[in-house]
Amino acid sequence: MINATQIRKGMVIRMGERLYRVEEMKHVTPGKGNAIVQTKIRDIQDLSIRDHRFRSSEKVDRVVMETREFTFSYLDGNSFVFMDNETFEQLPLSREFLGDLAYYMKENEVYQIEFFEGSPMNITPPLSMEFTVMHAEKSIKGATVQASYKPATLDNGMEIMVPPFVDAGAVIRVDTRDGSYIERVSK
Repeated sequence: MINATQIRKGMVIRMGERLYRVEEMKHVTPGKGNAIVQTKIRDIQDLSIRDHRFRSSEKVDRVVMETREFTFSYLDGNSFVFMDNETFEQLPLSREFLGDLAYYMKENEVYQIEFFEGSPMNITPPLSMEFTVMHAEKSIKGATVQASYKPATLDNGMEIMVPPFVDAGAVIRVDTRDGSYIERVSK
């Protein structure tokens, strides 16, 4: 158990029978009364997000997750099959479990999978990954740099906004945290 003031972004906490990942936290000290810790937490099972306030004196049950490295091997129907890098055991995960992270599944790429009591709870892709632009809109002549980002479709099926100089066939680096364009990769 930890004090609510020790909560940090990324921690997993238990409230009742459910596990939550702290997405945001802010320590608030009002003019009157006791301090509070305002958090935005994500339910690990159904991925819903909610706001929750803790009194600064409140105790919170911190959960320690086991993290292991897995390599994505192949897609088998609706299951993404991963191989444990230490034991070589295979772990199938459903498309529903991965959600939008399914866009970031590339064969032979290494991912961090977090487990709680032997069950997978979360998967983390590398911070940035490279993809090929399959289709990009034509850029608008005379548009300013800030307003000239255009839609593009990547080889993984995802659509993102890219600068006007990025055309079909270009390889770009994408931030996996928010799906945003980082840079064009020269090969």
